[in-house]
Amino acid sequence: MLGVASATPSVGKSFVSANVAAAMSRDPRFQTYLLDLDLRRGTVKDIFGIETEEGIVNYLEQSEPRSVLSGFMPQGQELIVIPSVAGPVHSAELLASDRATALFRTMRNSDERNYFICDLPPVFANDDAAIIMEALDGYIIVAQDGKTTQREIAATVEMLGHGRLAGVVLNKYRGGMFSEGYGIEDRYASEYYASRDTDED
Repeated sequence: MLGVASATPSVGKSFVSANVAAAMSRDPRFQTYLLDLDLRRGTVKDIFGIETEEGIVNYLEQSEPRSVLSGFMPQGQELIVIPSVAGPVHSAELLASDRATALFRTMRNSDERNYFICDLPPVFANDDAAIIMEALDGYIIVAQDGKTTQREIAATVEMLGHGRLAGVVLNKYRGGMFSEGYGIEDRYASEYYASRDTDED
């Protein structure tokens, strides 16, 4: 159960979540799930082109214990996406509710081959990410080159816990480290980032 977090919005967190989940889903050892837990501004469904008005918020708001959480399998993907429909909701209350606790417990006790990737809300937006992290095994931080500061990364780690930090993904890096043997050649990088400049969180 892995969370994907960022300090602030619009640094490519959901884009990275989607790509990590899609990559993991190609491993036949796992059944990969991607949960959009950014209940107020989730964009995972838009990334995969999922058209629905039913999301995880509807499930958490229901009191019927037998209601089913809807999942979608994008065409060409061995991935189950559980989307969120963005809107003004009392997200902290929903995520701290008994129903959410039961959902996380069910995930925890499910088949050991299940791999859950959770797209978290930006850490500085509210307390939601910290609430969710109580149920997860670890998390990665998405930072954007030229936008996310070292202080923001340090504050994010302090809030979510250093012990469960799995790493930091530097998104939209434009430095060009090919000469030092660490990165990709600039002409490839420039083409890649030109196609990603319009990607949003």
